[in-house]
Amino acid sequence: MIGRFLRERWALIVGPLALLTAWELLSRAGVIPVTFFPPPTQIAAGASIIVDMESGLGGDLLMTVFRLIVTIVLAVLIGVSLGIAITASQWTERGISTVLAFVYPIPGVLFFPFLTFILGRTETAVLLTALVTPLIVMMLYTVAGVHSISRTLIEVADNYDCRGAKRFFWVFVPGALPSIVTGIRISLGFGLIAVIAIEMIGASSGLGNFLWENWQILRVTDMYVALACIAVLGLLATVGFDEIANKILPWRAEERSAS
Repeated sequence: MIGRFLRERWALIVGPLALLTAWELLSRAGVIPVTFFPPPTQIAAGASIIVDMESGLGGDLLMTVFRLIVTIVLAVLIGVSLGIAITASQWTERGISTVLAFVYPIPGVLFFPFLTFILGRTETAVLLTALVTPLIVMMLYTVAGVHSISRTLIEVADNYDCRGAKRFFWVFVPGALPSIVTGIRISLGFGLIAVIAIEMIGASSGLGNFLWENWQILRVTDMYVALACIAVLGLLATVGFDEIANKILPWRAEERSAS
């Protein structure tokens, strides 16, 4: 099973291995300063802090994963519902799309100070800040998915008086599902970036907070361990979600392999 995975996903491994090998050689040769760029083998030797739940990285890792899951679940539930709702009216869609286009380029972390005016430096403020960009992404992709639904299918639903909740779950959600799945994949990336960024400036726990605190006291090895955890978490979220999505939408995997 591992051999099959390596054969199918070898391209995901070659690049990181080449980078780590070059880093190791350059650090050992003194080409790059060891103080700031210790060899990857030295960083790996300190990776035991990942399982340390008390003074190590374990608790922060779990907190980041928790925040990411909550952020994405809320983004999907709220974003899909609002995205479908605003397409009911052309004027509503135009108005809200303008607002989304205005807010989307603003880094989500910049909303944190404004949320603290209302909520203080609380976990709710952290989660809402991390939610901003993934929520907008889900709304935009849901709207695009609804527009991709065949007009004939909508007319058939009208003829059979398929309205309300039945129309939502039987027509719009299945019809927009390919675009929604793509939106979730992109939201996972944006969500992880947002969670790490807000942890660095506004949270007392999490991978971002751990990385920032260790950078301030120049505990470089621990800082790189946290950075590696973030990279692996992002890779697992993307690749793992792709596998799940391919099971839910088998034709998606066939289209990607054909291309």
